[in-house]
Amino acid sequence: MGWFDGLPPRQRRLYLTFIGIIALTLPCYCIGIAALVLAPSGRTPAVVGGTPTPTPEVNIATATLPANTTLEPTPTNWVPPTITDTPTPGPTSTATDTLTPTYTPTPTDTPTPTTTAIPTATPTVVTNTPEPTATFTPSPVPPPPTETPTATPAPADTPTTAPPTDTATPTDTPTPTVTGTGG
Repeated sequence: MGWFDGLPPRQRRLYLTFIGIIALTLPCYCIGIAALVLAPSGRTPAVVGGTPTPTPEVNIATATLPANTTLEPTPTNWVPPTITDTPTPGPTSTATDTLTPTYTPTPTDTPTPTTTAIPTATPTVVTNTPEPTATFTPSPVPPPPTETPTATPAPADTPTTAPPTDTATPTDTPTPTVTGTGG
């Protein structure tokens, strides 16, 4: 059994459990085989010991229907009748005068109340919405303005002079003289 000793402990325990189950069921197999061998065969007649006593005949009535007869359905449920409470009429008034009719109350049907859905309250969700708050954000200080020279207009009470215009000045141009030689 060198192979059994080389197995891990868990596997060894499993093998021993299976071998034990097989060993414990062997006697059951042996008893079953012996019972089959020793059982009498079905061909030999049984021996009756003693005289049989006749049993009284019981007449059982059976109905035989013709071949083309159809059966009606069999009732499966019996429902008992419902008992309704009938009110008894109250006392009747008797008239002393023959012209006065007598009043006899008659029962009237009372409608059965029906169930109606009960409205359920819808929960109102209240949310806390923060309100905007004013916050001071410092802005950068702008640089001081730089002065740029601008032309100042002349005051309105000062007379203005028109700018000088170009005028043509005559210039002397020499005129050529022709000198001739007589002749």
